[in-house]
Amino acid sequence: MARDVRAPGLLFATPAILLGLLDGLSEGILLVDAQRRCLYASAPAAAIVGVPRGEISGCDLLDLFGEGEREPVLEHFGMTLAAQPGLGAAILLRPSGDAREIEYFMRLLAGPAPIVAVILRDVSDTRRLSRNVDAVARIASSVAVAGSLETTMDALARSVVKATGTVACGVLLTDDKQQSVRVYGTYGLPLPQGATADWEAVRQAGAQVGAEAIKQRRPMVYTGARQQLLTDPVYAPVHELLRAARWDTVVAVPLIYRGRAVGALNVFYPFGHDPGETEITFLTTIADQAAVAAESARLFDEGRKKAILEERQRLARELHDSVSQALYGIALGAQTARTLLDRSPTEAAEPLDYVLSLAEAGLTEMRALIFELRPETLETEGLGGALRRQADAVRARHGIDVSLSLCDEPDLPYEVKEAVYRIAQEALNNVVKHARAGRVDMRFNCSADTLTLEVVDDGVGFASEDAVPGHLGLQSMRERAISIGGTLEIDSAPVRGTRVVARIPRTQGAESLTS
Repeated sequence: MARDVRAPGLLFATPAILLGLLDGLSEGILLVDAQRRCLYASAPAAAIVGVPRGEISGCDLLDLFGEGEREPVLEHFGMTLAAQPGLGAAILLRPSGDAREIEYFMRLLAGPAPIVAVILRDVSDTRRLSRNVDAVARIASSVAVAGSLETTMDALARSVVKATGTVACGVLLTDDKQQSVRVYGTYGLPLPQGATADWEAVRQAGAQVGAEAIKQRRPMVYTGARQQLLTDPVYAPVHELLRAARWDTVVAVPLIYRGRAVGALNVFYPFGHDPGETEITFLTTIADQAAVAAESARLFDEGRKKAILEERQRLARELHDSVSQALYGIALGAQTARTLLDRSPTEAAEPLDYVLSLAEAGLTEMRALIFELRPETLETEGLGGALRRQADAVRARHGIDVSLSLCDEPDLPYEVKEAVYRIAQEALNNVVKHARAGRVDMRFNCSADTLTLEVVDDGVGFASEDAVPGHLGLQSMRERAISIGGTLEIDSAPVRGTRVVARIPRTQGAESLTS
C-alpha cells in the first residue's frame, strides 16, 4: 500500500509505513513545494500548527506564521531551495489565536522536482519554563526593598504581571493579628479619582477577593469573577469600574511566610483565559518569593518608623538639655534683673548680660535643631553646603577637629541628597556621643558611577555592632543607604577608631525612587 503525495507534474509513491513513522515523531514534518504550497503534514505538524491535516494541504507555508515572522522564514526557505539548509525560530499563529513558539529546520529533498522538508518543534513550554525561572529570580530580587511598603508592593505586583502576562495583580497583606486584610500594592488596575474610597467602602462591608485564600491557605480560582461581582450588591460602589475591566477570572494565591499566611496575590486573567494547573503551580512558586519580599518590606517599614521615633526622641532630649535649660536660665536672669532694677539699677546690667548670652546660645541651638529637622541648605546650597555646615556645627559645639573633603555638587534628586546628608549626620552624632574622638575625616567622592561618603574618626572604636547599646544608629544609616539603592560598610575595633563608608550607585539611587 502507498499514499500519494502530489507536486505539480510529480507523483511520489511514499510507503505507508514511512508515513506512519513520521506520525510517531514528536517533531512535526511538512513537505512543501517550490511555490511554498504544503503538500503533506504529519499528525504532530498538524497539532503544532493547530489546523486539521486535510486543511493544510495547498496552503502557503508563510500563512502559518504571524506577519512579523514571515520575512526570516521566507529567507530561510530561499536558502534551502539553493541547497543551503535553513535553521531558525519563529512565532506560529494558530487559527484559534493561540501563538506558539517553534524552532524549525528546512532541508531540500532529492527528487525530480524541488521539495522542502520543514521540521517543526514546539518549544513554547520549554521557553515559558525558562522565562518563569527568570521571573521568579526577578521577583526574588525585589526583596531588596525599593522604598515604602506600598512602593515595594506596587513593584512586586508589576513584576508578577510582567512574569505571567496577565492583566493585573493586587497584593493583599494581613495586619499583625491577621484579623483584617488590606490592599498594599497594585499594577494594571486603573483607579480613577474616587475609586480608592469606593473600594475601601466595599472592603469595610466585608468583601475581599483573596481573603478566602488566606483563610484556606491554598490557591483559589474564581472563574467568571467579574460577572459574579457585578451581581453582588456589596460591590455596588465599584460596579461601574468592574464593567470597564479587562479581566474576568481571578486567581488568589496565599503568601505563606514561615508557616504564617501573611497575605495573598490576586492575579487577574483576561477574558477567555482560564489558568491551568501549570500556571497555578507557577503562581504558587511566585507567591513563595513574594511572601519573603512582602515580609521584608514590612520589617523595613517598621524599622524606618522606629528610626523616626528614635530621631524624635533624640530631638526631644536635645531640646530639653539645651534650649529648655537656656529658657529656664533666661527666666531666672530676667527675674533677678527685675528685682535689681527696683533696688540697685546699676547692678542689673550683669544679669541682663547673662540673659542676652543665654538667649543667643538658645537661638543658635534652636537653629541647629531646626536645620537637623529640615536642612534647607540642601536646597539653597546643595549637599556640599549642608555637609560643610554640619562639620562647622560639630567643630563649634563640641570642639572636635573635622577635616572635610568634597567633590563638586552632584546632580541628584533631593531625596538622595537628603539620605546622604542624614547618613553623615548620624555618623557625626555617633562620634560626638560615643567615640571620644579628637579628629574626624569626612570625605565625599563622586565618580561617574558611584557616590562614596566616608567618615573616619580616631576614637575608642568598638568590637562589633552587637556590643554597642542601641547600635549607635548604625541600623538607621544602613536602612537609609538601602532606601536609595546603596550599601553601608562599618569597620571598627577597640582603640582603633571607626570607619563608616556609604556607597550609592548613581543610576540605582535614582531608580529606587521611581520603581
